[in-house]
Amino acid sequence: MSKSKRVAINLIVDHKDDILMGCRNDNKRWTFPAGHLEIGEDPYEGAIRELKEETGLDVEDIKLVGSHWDKEQNILLYLFKVVPDPKQMIDASKDPDKECDDWHYMNPNDVAEDLHVDLARNIALKYWMQS
Repeated sequence: MSKSKRVAINLIVDHKDDILMGCRNDNKRWTFPAGHLEIGEDPYEGAIRELKEETGLDVEDIKLVGSHWDKEQNILLYLFKVVPDPKQMIDASKDPDKECDDWHYMNPNDVAEDLHVDLARNIALKYWMQS
């Protein structure tokens, strides 16, 4: 993978009809668990790692539901639908980036005006709305 090509992972984490979202510490906007792949890392492995790092949750089931190349930002996005282990509690204390202190299962429509990635460019939210 070249250094100029960035790869990110967005995760749709279902809990009934809601999605796991966190309020970012830097701009107070809402986001999904996401991150970048490490060099040589498989997208599935990266999604599992990012969810664990950011929320402390292990994956019970994961499915790739889409991908999107954003030419303008030079980024390839993978979109996964993830079901976490229902017995686990969310714990963001070990996140090395400290992007979000708290994660909540919620309806993204409730915070549509305060999203980190606006609705027009948010492929994760578009997928959730269509499913």
